[in-house]
Amino acid sequence: MKVFKGRKRKKNNKFIIAMIILLTFVYGLFLFSSLFQNPKFIEVLLDSSVRNSKSKSIGPIYDYLLDYSIGRMPVSDEEYIGSLSSMEYVEDPDPLENKPNPLVYIYNTHQGEEYTGGVLGEHDVVPTVMLASYYLREKLNNLGVLSMVENTPINEILRVNGWNYNSSYMASRKLLESAYESWPTLNYFIDIHRDSNPYSTSYVDFSGKRYARILFVIGEGFKGYQANMDLAIRMSDMLNKNVSDISRGILRKSGKYVNGIYNEDFHHNVILIEVGSVYNNLEEISNTIDILAKVISELVKE
Repeated sequence: MKVFKGRKRKKNNKFIIAMIILLTFVYGLFLFSSLFQNPKFIEVLLDSSVRNSKSKSIGPIYDYLLDYSIGRMPVSDEEYIGSLSSMEYVEDPDPLENKPNPLVYIYNTHQGEEYTGGVLGEHDVVPTVMLASYYLREKLNNLGVLSMVENTPINEILRVNGWNYNSSYMASRKLLESAYESWPTLNYFIDIHRDSNPYSTSYVDFSGKRYARILFVIGEGFKGYQANMDLAIRMSDMLNKNVSDISRGILRKSGKYVNGIYNEDFHHNVILIEVGSVYNNLEEISNTIDILAKVISELVKE
């Protein structure tokens, strides 16, 4: 009888130890995953020393983390919906500002990407890349460059097709095709995003103003990407001639586990532009949009 009890006690001990190990693993996994939701942690990982690293081991890690800002990193539908935040989709403040026979098509593959609220944040209003797009349209139209902003909710395209957030570029591709079919006058297609780089690298001071810096993202995963690259290089140079160092240059993307296309194969004048960072405020973004509109206007009128 004593031997029997001893064996039973040993079995119970093994069960308890196994449960402790399992719970410890789950808790550790939770802590690790929560770090990747902390902007400060990501900021450290995306430090300039990592960005400039040529290490074969660091490169893939950086590519994965960079997807946080340009939308290829897997996230849940709940995270994309943003708890049904009113800022998930910004309704067009002036639909009539979309001009007939436009030359420039402005859209946001990730419509919910936000900037720092600043003064607006005090009123629970968080500016997004959609607001940047609406402002760019207004500035271009005022400069005589007929433009339009895609105001169809991307998440509605995802829902109808049964796609998740990772299919956002497929959704915006459908909108690109539809817009081009409706308006064959279109010749420039600008996908506005925002980056997640540290604030210290997200702005530049010039002539008493602070500007959000711009980064061009070019996928090299398709034939003919050089035409898109040439456009990005040209725009980057023109921007820097107006405001020194406002452009951070060109980020080239290709290889395994990387999108490498971003719909830029649709047309040689499709361009993905990261306008500022999550840490920039609306004033810095609008200052940059003023310069970006001027450059686009000069480019299309040549």
